[in-house]
Amino acid sequence: MGFLVKIIRKEWLTHNVIQFVLERPKEFQCSIGDAVDIILEPSGPKQRSAPFTLTNLPDSTVLELIIKVYPDRKGFTAALSKKEIGDTLDISEAWRSFEYLGKGTFIAAGSGITPFIPMIKEAKRRGTLSGHKLIYANRNLEDIILKNELEEFLGLHCCNILSRERAAGYAHGRIDRKYLNSRVTEPDQYFYVCGPDAFSQNVKGLLMNLGVKERNIQIGY
Repeated sequence: MGFLVKIIRKEWLTHNVIQFVLERPKEFQCSIGDAVDIILEPSGPKQRSAPFTLTNLPDSTVLELIIKVYPDRKGFTAALSKKEIGDTLDISEAWRSFEYLGKGTFIAAGSGITPFIPMIKEAKRRGTLSGHKLIYANRNLEDIILKNELEEFLGLHCCNILSRERAAGYAHGRIDRKYLNSRVTEPDQYFYVCGPDAFSQNVKGLLMNLGVKERNIQIGY
């Protein structure tokens, strides 16, 4: 079953990241960590689809998607970026991408932050955010999605690391064993990892090398 939903708000969160706010059909059901497939040209010969994580809370009256745009590739996300308020999107039913299991550390690269946004929002709303940590890798300061909100919510437990730019108050480099070793203080907690496949697999291996059990590491789709 699919849904045709109208775009009611469009906002550029960074120079290459869009947030779409969509009308929510009454029968649409979702949980924290769920994703949907967006289908372009569903009735045409060039039908294409791609998965995106929902960033709204399950009881929200709207649906929210945060999408990183790659204009140089002239592909799927570039086509999505041309959609405007009032246009419609074809989306699938929600399906499980990540599952929130309990207190832990979120490790994300770029738009890999999206499945963790509703988890952080819900923990904040419930007053259970204490004990959570975010390790967030980006190239430059301007690439950090929802920078102010994440830093406000998590304070000193929001650990940003930049691979290209050097900025006061921000770590520089990549997430490696030394970096993780300085920040993984509770290896028995849960670890939620999202980013490009190579990033996720590398971080998973580093965590296991530091003594984290594989069953406590969730990579998602």
